Amino acid sequence: MRPLAAEPPLPTRVAAEMRAAILAGVLAPGTRIKQEALAAELGVSREPVRQALLLLEQEGLVRATPRRGAIVAPLDRQAIRDLYELREAVEGLVAAKVAARRDFDPTPLRDIVERGRAAARGGSLAHLIDLDLDFHMALYEASGNRVMTEVMRGQWSHVRRLMAMTLGGAGYRVQAWDEHAALVEAIAARKPARARAIAVEHARAARRHLLAASKEEDP
Repeated sequence: MRPLAAEPPLPTRVAAEMRAAILAGVLAPGTRIKQEALAAELGVSREPVRQALLLLEQEGLVRATPRRGAIVAPLDRQAIRDLYELREAVEGLVAAKVAARRDFDPTPLRDIVERGRAAARGGSLAHLIDLDLDFHMALYEASGNRVMTEVMRGQWSHVRRLMAMTLGGAGYRVQAWDEHAALVEAIAARKPARARAIAVEHARAARRHLLAASKEEDP
């Protein structure tokens, strides 16, 4: 076998740039992706852009359409329901499993909550989303179930896009971290049933908020 080149292939780097733009909302849901314009902006030929689009289509971030070509995958109401139905099931189980652990130290979660509350009062949206993802990933990993952790990690790009919608409003930013704090205290008190109930309601509250926001944006 030959040594591998340290630098990622060009289509991978193009996909990374596009992925970052999609997750940051620079490329908004439903936006048509013009390959020639994007290639010119990135200073590459159309071929790596075409290959990058195929990679992002496999991730569910880009969708091929018959008339418009490639577009940024919309965040439609069915996608919201599907993803948050998954989160409700997984996160309720995860919370109960962590609360049942006698050796679990909630201190790191409390630290994330404090940083999250500070970010909710005046931090950037990107930092707030990072902390929210850190909180949930810490719970997944603490559950000890590697399959659930990897399944949810695979959904993170979609979760991140939806978090940008839920955390965009100042009111829900505060509510989300109040719910996180309540969940941590239920886990610290070793109350699996209460932890599960809080985690499930947290997912349902986010789903309700998203569905209400998406309805407002309907034409």
